[in-house]
Amino acid sequence: MDKTEESIRPRYMETVEESLNDTAHILSAVVEEKLEQNPRTYLKFQETLHSLFSPVFENTNKRSFKAKIYSLLKTNTDIQVYITNEKGIVIFDSENYREGLDYSKFNDVYLTLQGKYGARSSKLLDTEGEGALFVASPIQYKNQIIGVLTVIKPKTGVIPFIDEAKRKFWRISLLVASAIAILFSVLAYLIFRPILRLSQYVSSLRKKEKVVFPKIGIRELNELGKEVDLLVEEIEGKKYIESYVQTLTHEIKSPLSSILAAVELLQTHPNESKRLTKNIQEEAKRIQNIIEQLLELSSLEGKKSISLDDKVLIYVLVEEVLSNFQSELQWKSIFVVIRCADTTWEVKGNRNYLYLAIKNLIRNSIDFASENNTINIEIHKEPDNSIKLSVMDEGHKIPDYALTRVTEKFYSLPRPTNNRKSSGLGLSIVNQIVDLHGGKLEIKNREPRGVTVSIQFPKI
Repeated sequence: MDKTEESIRPRYMETVEESLNDTAHILSAVVEEKLEQNPRTYLKFQETLHSLFSPVFENTNKRSFKAKIYSLLKTNTDIQVYITNEKGIVIFDSENYREGLDYSKFNDVYLTLQGKYGARSSKLLDTEGEGALFVASPIQYKNQIIGVLTVIKPKTGVIPFIDEAKRKFWRISLLVASAIAILFSVLAYLIFRPILRLSQYVSSLRKKEKVVFPKIGIRELNELGKEVDLLVEEIEGKKYIESYVQTLTHEIKSPLSSILAAVELLQTHPNESKRLTKNIQEEAKRIQNIIEQLLELSSLEGKKSISLDDKVLIYVLVEEVLSNFQSELQWKSIFVVIRCADTTWEVKGNRNYLYLAIKNLIRNSIDFASENNTINIEIHKEPDNSIKLSVMDEGHKIPDYALTRVTEKFYSLPRPTNNRKSSGLGLSIVNQIVDLHGGKLEIKNREPRGVTVSIQFPKI
């Protein structure tokens, strides 16, 4: 842009010079025509020039006008003319101060007398000013150069146009630069946004977050992302299997040892068969429960998304879950109270998984409840119209150190009835289901005793 701006001045000066050249040739042609009409005027060449041009310039200098040339106002003429004889001595000057001076060494006169194009750029009376352009044309008589006519244009008359052109240039340049910057930003956004989305997706995978592969418009990036996704799935699948095998082995080892010990005791203490058989049955159920919950959890952890198209009446679903615990609730003398202002409230999700989540919540509350305890289940609407389900028991509080860990796989606290630990998978399953539904799981202690576990479902 600087280079282009620097070229504006020379281009304007070239245009002015071209016009001055035409003007000089027109005026010299006027003089030649005068000489052709009256050959005697050649003998009085200087007088003829004064009689021809002096009245014209006097009249021109007196003229006042207002010419709006684009955005600039011009009120007077500033063209000057001087004429030299064949020796380069000035014999006419429109400004009346050059007559008698020797201009034979100046390029405009010197070159023109040699039959060449004569022009120069020089200072005027004001040596500090911009100066002027001098363009000459020969005056010929009988095929001989008898003089030189030079037209002068002070640069002060051109500079305002150059400055205005520069200002326009910068305005347009900045506008174009801004447009280019905006266009580049838009293109950069369109190009780099898919890369950013892919980067965020890979980062989410590294953090083990459940994310769906984003839609990427660039085919190559889309293919790369899918390959990364498959690679991560393969690596995670391998680690997942290794982890589950190790965990399952560890968790089953204890009940299996208990079963083996009970079998050995049965052989030596047949009179203890009732107690030992009950122990074998409980430990076998414990193994069965671990395997079932592991299968449920593995099916959830392998999913990044599930179908959430069911509209589920949450009150009806809670009652359905409770119906499966009736015998156990009666046997332990546990009461259940459901509070729901509107039994027609719906949540959007997967009914089977929601059933599983509520089942695990109530299962936990029953395990930690004592005889004659009450389990309160509340369903209410939040200020943002989302539905919140809360299950509140009267059992022991969760120790502070365990509050943030109870949703971890295989993290379990002893049951108050038999001091045994469960599989530690129930709340982990609930947490996975809530995540897949885009909900929020909250676990907190109650006062003076008990625990509240809440699921807040997204509003429909």
